[in-house]
Amino acid sequence: MQLDINFVRQQFDQLQDQPEFVFASNAGGSYVCNQVNDLLEHYNRHTRVQPYSHYGSSTEAGEAMDRAKQDWAAALNIDLAELTIGPSTSMNTYVMSQAIGEQWQTGDEIVVTNQDHEANSGVWRRKATEKGVTIRQWEVDLETGLLDTDSLLPLLSDNTRWVFFSHCSNVVGTTNPVAATTKLIKKHSSAKVFIDAVAYAPHHVSDMKVLGVDGYAFSLYKVFGPHQGIMYVNRSIHAGLASQAHYFLSGESSKVFNPAGPQHAQVAACAGVLDYFDLLYKHHFNHSDVDRPHRLVAIRNLILAHENTLAAPILDFLDTHSAVRLIGKAHVDDGDRAPTIAFKPLKQSSQSLTNLLQDAGIGTENGNFYAHRLISDLGIDPDDGVVRLSLVHYNTQEDVEKILTELDRALNKGTSDQFMNERVVAKMTNSHVVKLSNSRAITPHREVPVPRRQDVDER
Repeated sequence: MQLDINFVRQQFDQLQDQPEFVFASNAGGSYVCNQVNDLLEHYNRHTRVQPYSHYGSSTEAGEAMDRAKQDWAAALNIDLAELTIGPSTSMNTYVMSQAIGEQWQTGDEIVVTNQDHEANSGVWRRKATEKGVTIRQWEVDLETGLLDTDSLLPLLSDNTRWVFFSHCSNVVGTTNPVAATTKLIKKHSSAKVFIDAVAYAPHHVSDMKVLGVDGYAFSLYKVFGPHQGIMYVNRSIHAGLASQAHYFLSGESSKVFNPAGPQHAQVAACAGVLDYFDLLYKHHFNHSDVDRPHRLVAIRNLILAHENTLAAPILDFLDTHSAVRLIGKAHVDDGDRAPTIAFKPLKQSSQSLTNLLQDAGIGTENGNFYAHRLISDLGIDPDDGVVRLSLVHYNTQEDVEKILTELDRALNKGTSDQFMNERVVAKMTNSHVVKLSNSRAITPHREVPVPRRQDVDER
């Protein structure tokens, strides 16, 4: 069975707005499915009141929020008390750093990576420094950007309290074996494990019981939903964490790690993502007599097969092209390569290539994507960064064909334009180009680059 791509695309109104445009920047934020928009509009039009009171619209508002929370708890195979829906993953990890860090003391150790988005790195590092905790860094391979568990084991000790890493890097695009790695960590230490799954969740919603982790976070606005962050914290460790709620609310599980309280309409709309996945399941399998985690696995298998057909030709093209450096694995054979593909042009700037692709109708970006440590350690200028093409299951083979055509054209242009002409030296800044030349400069594609955005991959 194949994914019915036409049916999929009918669930996203934004895809109908510009049918010729290729949206290849999904890792920065996906399109929103119609089911989410419908719930959000209904809430704002009809139930925009304080929820959980005993009059009509307030009762309905509370029920809508409860449905979203109950559905997501079921999807993740967790207790409702283990679920937090906060404003974003960056905020959720920040709050967790305050909750977790209260118990740290001098002599404790934590493990972080140089592969992660800063949301799953900086907050833990800062709290560890504040508490006098030793920071161990799990290093990537400096050529591929991949993590290897062999290099993790020497970092673990009796003093290791937490290990933080990603389910999938938002730059390297390779899925880390979370379940196996977590078992390894717990075999060799008493450490807890926290996972950033922002770059993985758009491709599969995971079962927490299968993964065996202690904390897990991702952003729904990259999973076809509203701007909210989903976080799981294993109930068994709640007692050892400092409540971040107001003192008189410390017993309410939904607020312990969400001091700001819920964004009512946004929380209610979170149910729409799962409604969409349920619709996909019913359309393809025509029955619903299995639980939600198993339905999600079935959908995941369809999505994985489709996304592999999207990623494979792009990876093949980039891996064999002499003018680029591909980051991460060059194939999808192992089933652990997301269609999040980053590369560094060797004969032109990432910004210049991005400009060419955008002008050709391909929505992509360049930069460090908040993986500043990774990009720097790979020997790449973090300001110009890498070009990233990030696809999801609503992308098509036609999208890929256009990407390959325009990539080939843009890379060929890069070998003949001003970047190959020694008479022109361009000094790029965030907002302008200063030209240093004693002869006539060849007119570049864009004489003044687009001002650099700093929010390309916020969480």
